[in-house]
Amino acid sequence: MRIIIIGGVAAGAKAAAKSKRLLPDADVHIYTKDTFVSYSSCGLPYYVAGDFEDWHKLIVRTKEEFEKSGINIHTEHQ
Repeated sequence: MRIIIIGGVAAGAKAAAKSKRLLPDADVHIYTKDTFVSYSSCGLPYYVAGDFEDWHKLIVRTKEEFEKSGINIHTEHQ
């Protein structure tokens, strides 16, 4: 089974991870227009407001971490 998820922010990343846990043999792909996946978009206003300087704190899980778990990431796709 192939599962295609459009959008790589928190909800899309969570759907991909859950799909892979429930169906370990599934071919799971995330397509996102962004450069990064699994970041906390809810935290963006705090970053813009200057509450913290390191935007990397918004990233929950890296592309490499997803790929190690068998989830294919396609960034900068629209």
